[in-house]
Amino acid sequence: MNAMKAPSRVARKRLSSIKPSPENLQLYRPVERSDPEIVNLAQSIKKHGLQEPLIVTADGYVVSGHRRYVALQVAGQVVVPCRVLSVKRSDMPTDEYVALLREHNRQRTKSVVEQIREELIDINPAEAHKALRALRDKSVYGYEISGAETLLIEGSKVRHEISGQKADHVKYVKQVVFNDRKSYWPLSVRAVHYALLNYKFLRNIPRALPYKNDDESYQATSDLITRLRLNGEIPWSAFTDGTRPITTYNPFSDAREFVRHEVQNLFSGYWRDLLQTQPNHVEVLCEKNTIYHMVLKVTKRFQIPTSSGRGFNSIDPWNELHDRYLASGKERLIVIVLSDFDPEGEMIPQVGGRTLRDDFGADDFDIIKAGVTRQQIEDNDLPEQNFAKETSSLHGWFVERNDGDESVYELEALDPQVMLDDLKTTITSVLDMDLFNAEASREQEEAAYLEAARKTASEALKGIAE
Repeated sequence: MNAMKAPSRVARKRLSSIKPSPENLQLYRPVERSDPEIVNLAQSIKKHGLQEPLIVTADGYVVSGHRRYVALQVAGQVVVPCRVLSVKRSDMPTDEYVALLREHNRQRTKSVVEQIREELIDINPAEAHKALRALRDKSVYGYEISGAETLLIEGSKVRHEISGQKADHVKYVKQVVFNDRKSYWPLSVRAVHYALLNYKFLRNIPRALPYKNDDESYQATSDLITRLRLNGEIPWSAFTDGTRPITTYNPFSDAREFVRHEVQNLFSGYWRDLLQTQPNHVEVLCEKNTIYHMVLKVTKRFQIPTSSGRGFNSIDPWNELHDRYLASGKERLIVIVLSDFDPEGEMIPQVGGRTLRDDFGADDFDIIKAGVTRQQIEDNDLPEQNFAKETSSLHGWFVERNDGDESVYELEALDPQVMLDDLKTTITSVLDMDLFNAEASREQEEAAYLEAARKTASEALKGIAE
């Protein structure tokens, strides 16, 4: 027989013959005789009688009415009206009995914790875990390795100590890392190399080799930085290799720790759309991962989508960019590009424009190069890295458009602050700053509302993590 649909009869029973169900504590908080609500209910029972009978099993266990049961005790009642179910607690498996308690207490007012406990009755842990994994796997892809053999490591790696002959080289590397470009951590080796060109020193005494913009000097700096990081003179956090991404995980020790974390950080991820009233959809494209984190210092403030395309040598990133523009509903698309001043870097905006126009049929768009530009080269007296490679298929095109000049310049040759200041100027020139500042002001006003909501909700949810 289905316990949920078990027939019942109304009877008067001695209160002393009735017992609370121990399983009730799996779902609901304990009932205290001193609880003001219980005291008030007991006074009401004395004055008006019990308005709703207890529901009990055939063997005398309370199914619904544990609070009324305690109030009846406080009121000193001896005989009470009951609706007696035809099922016995002793005949039912625990999980079925807990479900019976839940179904007969649907109407009662419950705390958040009690509601969660009720919901847990119907949740299959295996299915819930499967769903949780599916949610996590939406953004993380991996594979399982089985039967892999470990390698025998052959040979050894020896790094020589840094000799006194490199004292000047060490001094200026530290000057760049800890002073000149400390605010732009993590750095790239190439950025440090270009910054070292501002100092006149010999990189290897007594051979008296001047530090200059060549491969030998760059490799010497790369090797020196590695050794300085290994011996602890430069922290590992000062540098990054943006060309080699890694995925790590931040798991929790248990579900309660996760809930506590979420409650503590409730409503902390709000971003008002500061660009929602802008007429233009603006995006920034970096040619290199090595400057990507620096660029974000500017674009994050304006909430401008920022991509590191490493040349954007496939059509997919341009398709995704075009889709974002269409989804924005804006009148015009503006793409701001940061790329080297070399044949490939100068061609990136051209390829992007042709792709948007000829492949996707876009016509309301502009592409702006914010670095490296000819004006920046002249204003900042940038050191040329080399000359355009004659083997490049774009060599002739590049030299012709630059009036025969074959000099090339990398993004890292720009002082970071110059690059970021010029980028900010470009961005503000294509945004309606009055509209942007109005949205920013509204976000500030909303902060108070969010704080009030967070405190209210956190208090209501506090018991969940206990």
